[in-house]
Amino acid sequence: MSELPLTASTPAALASPSPPAPPVLALVVDLFFATRLADVIGRQGGQPVLAATAGEFRQGLERWPVLILLDLHAIPVEEALAEVRRAKLLPQTRRIPIYAFGSHLAADLLKAARQAGCDHVWARSRFVNELPQVVAAAIDPPPTYPAGWDDPPSAAFLHGVALFNAGQFYQQHDVFEQQWMEEPRAIRELYQGVLQIGVALHQVERGNYRGAIKMLRRGLPRLRSLPPVCQTLDVAALRREARAIHDELVALGPERLGDFPVEKLQRVKLRLVTVDRPPAVPVAP
Repeated sequence: MSELPLTASTPAALASPSPPAPPVLALVVDLFFATRLADVIGRQGGQPVLAATAGEFRQGLERWPVLILLDLHAIPVEEALAEVRRAKLLPQTRRIPIYAFGSHLAADLLKAARQAGCDHVWARSRFVNELPQVVAAAIDPPPTYPAGWDDPPSAAFLHGVALFNAGQFYQQHDVFEQQWMEEPRAIRELYQGVLQIGVALHQVERGNYRGAIKMLRRGLPRLRSLPPVCQTLDVAALRREARAIHDELVALGPERLGDFPVEKLQRVKLRLVTVDRPPAVPVAP
């Protein structure tokens, strides 16, 4: 495996460091085409993670990529489809979009890939043509604005923020869970995403590697398509800081979790900022 419109108006938010390049996993054995894929991924701001075997693919999956690209002719088809099924069965990876591609003449193979769980299965020619747009959308998805995103923070929300920022990650769970249960609108994803990240940090404190990774991989996707700021919470900063913790934990692995300095958990904060609202969009009669 190799590696080749809303803004926060506070100076602190504007000065935030750039997030690390999101990994994009590609299972491909053709060296020329692998180099081409890596170039496209890099140009779109991603980090190419290239795998040539099923084992390397599994290792790459542990990096928790934002996108999977799968050459159906790279390895024996049953091996490839088994890896797809495995990825789609695991709760922490089932949301990762999988784009598979193969010869347009291999109709049965393309059909089998769809049945195995690939989100999109294309002929190679279409895949090549649309690859830059696919990668760009996975790395930087356009935000959605669910009803309630710009509501002022409630007293309960502010209480949960205070608990989280005080490092009381276990206690914050109950506060945000209550809000999630009482909120019928899609903005409830904000509350669940925050509480799951908090639970993940609690698991790090307890020395539970798998619990921490699992909760980070459940919480972060809930925040991924939300606006950069929701209910004055700097969601973009939270995503960036929580992902950095995730990546450092993965780099250490479960055997070296004890080497992780728990004081780094205090870097993950729920920051409240003022925002500039996007211009109103006229509603058609």
